[in-house]
Formats: sequence, structure tokens, C-alpha cells
Amino acid sequence: MASKEKNGDTTSKKISDKKRETLVKSKEQFSSLQESLRQSVAQMEQWGNWAQDLMESRDSEIAALQARVDALETRLLREAGEEPKLTNAQKREAITAYLTDPERTNWSDREIARQVGTSPQTVANWRQRLSVTSRRGQDRTVIRGGKVFKMRTDNIGQNKG
Repeated sequence: MASKEKNGDTTSKKISDKKRETLVKSKEQFSSLQESLRQSVAQMEQWGNWAQDLMESRDSEIAALQARVDALETRLLREAGEEPKLTNAQKREAITAYLTDPERTNWSDREIARQVGTSPQTVANWRQRLSVTSRRGQDRTVIRGGKVFKMRTDNIGQNKG
């Protein structure tokens, strides 16, 4: 009987050792899976940030293109004589609307003048009267030669000496 008890103890010890080894392996696999999951989540967050940046840059490109289309359409209508000339009061309202519109506030005076049908100096005077934006240290959206780009304005009017 003593040998059966020793055999039983040995067998149960072997089983518990195997269970312990299996448990240790399971814990290692679980830790490995957790780390893999963390890395996957981090990668997905990076992709999400990249996609968001791409969408924002595309949105600004679309807005710039829409501005160009609007400008060309208005100019073509005006040149074709299909659009009636604006009165001074209407020009003043249009300039005020452009200067207070968040998307168009940073347009150059020349572009706003082209849209409204007035001189850039008139737009500059209204910009100063309304004090909507300071010309210093701000980028402006400019359209030249059919290209839309940002122009730094912080050195305009400064002496180079």
C-alpha cells in the first residue's frame, strides 16, 4: 500500500508540475498577446492621426479651389456684363462681408477687390476701419497666375536696412 501512495503522490506531483508549466506558458502567451494588442492599438492611433491630417489638408485644398472657382465665376460674369454693377453701398456691404467671413478674412486685399469690383486700396481702408485683422504676422491666402498659396505678411512695409 505504501508503494501505491508513493505512486499516487508522484503522479499527482507530475500532474501539478504539468499544470504549473501550462499555467506559466498561458501567462506568457497572455502577456505576449497583451503587448501585441498595445502595439496594434498604437499603430491604429497613428493611422487615425495620419488620416485626420490628410483630411484636413484636403479640406483646405478644396476650400482654396472653391475660392478660385468662385473668383473666376464672378469675374467672368462681370466681364460678360451679365452681372449688374454694384452700387457703392453694395460694395461696402460686400467688402464688410468678406472681411468678417472667417474663411475669407485672410484673403488678400487685391483678391477681395477683384471679387467686389473695387480697388485694393478701398479694401485696405475698410480692413483698417473694421480692424478685423492685423496685417502683421499673419498669413494671407493669395491667388496669382491661377495658383493659390499662403503669403507671409509680417515684413510688408518694413525697411530692409
